[in-house]
Amino acid sequence: MVGLGKFRRKLSLNEGAELLEAALALPILLLVMLAVVNLGMVVFASQMAEEAARYGVRAGAVAESNQAAAAASAALSFATTTFPIGAPSVTVLSPGGAIGSTLRIRVTYRVPNYLRGFAALFPGIPSREFVVSGEAAMRQEGWLR
Repeated sequence: MVGLGKFRRKLSLNEGAELLEAALALPILLLVMLAVVNLGMVVFASQMAEEAARYGVRAGAVAESNQAAAAASAALSFATTTFPIGAPSVTVLSPGGAIGSTLRIRVTYRVPNYLRGFAALFPGIPSREFVVSGEAAMRQEGWLR
């Protein structure tokens, strides 16, 4: 019976060490997981900005009137439905208009930085939101009448 008491004492000491290791490793693991999720959001927003710009410029290129407004409206609608977290904005860089002229727009997302609070503790972490944008250009289509 004496050997069983020593075994229980040793087991309780190991459990305390394991709890201490978990207490030290868990916050770091959660921080890394949050960073990966935030990075994924930034990459997704970048892809959706490109796609929204492409979608909007195509809608404007085939519109028969007010091409810049059609492009901006289509791009903003696409951007807000695909990634509403990023607060998208649309800028018309070249309005198009005449047949053969270039219509060009830019879609910009401001992706929130969920690691902002840790920037004071870890110098490499950005303290501002992430800004990603995508541009697309297309020649104005038209038909002779």
